[in-house]
Amino acid sequence: MATKEDIRQRIWGRLETEDIAAFPRPCFGRIPNFAGNDVATMRLLELAEFRAARCVFSAPDYALKRARDLVLERGKVLAVATPHVRSFLEIHPRDKPISTTIKGLFKHGVPLVTPVDLIVQGSVGVDRRGNRLGKGKGYGDKEIAYLRERGLAKPDVKVVTIVHEAQIVDDLSTLVDENDVRVDYILMPGGVISVNRP
Repeated sequence: MATKEDIRQRIWGRLETEDIAAFPRPCFGRIPNFAGNDVATMRLLELAEFRAARCVFSAPDYALKRARDLVLERGKVLAVATPHVRSFLEIHPRDKPISTTIKGLFKHGVPLVTPVDLIVQGSVGVDRRGNRLGKGKGYGDKEIAYLRERGLAKPDVKVVTIVHEAQIVDDLSTLVDENDVRVDYILMPGGVISVNRP
């Protein structure tokens, strides 16, 4: 049976071999950026939860930079975790665009106090049941646990991931455990998968 790491390596390899991966490359060991990321990210606008959200959380991965930009462009508060889950910040929209790179997040961020209405996480792989694989460090699950434990996100807060179709796998259910957070929406260049969760 394939392990989580086997599946990650297979996905990273495919993204590189088929030239789907985008800067920064190579994508091994990362939440991969991909060709069509902008199109997939703009599908956030199709989600009622995004349109209604006052504050949206995004992981700090480069692949989610367009999502962070979109949050601020739409006049919402951006919540972020700094690398290695060292701190949680919020950035408020401004008249002039600001950088949502890691450097910009540190420059413009203040400690997070605004409740999060929607969470955007990167994935290396995800199945149609909403089971996701991160890059193997557990940061995504820790970020969500932190928000929930401190009352900064409701237990049923919706989680979105943004991926390329090549990152969709058949079934991860035998590899995930109770600490692995599932996603509710999978955004791809070609469409949106809404996961039916119990």
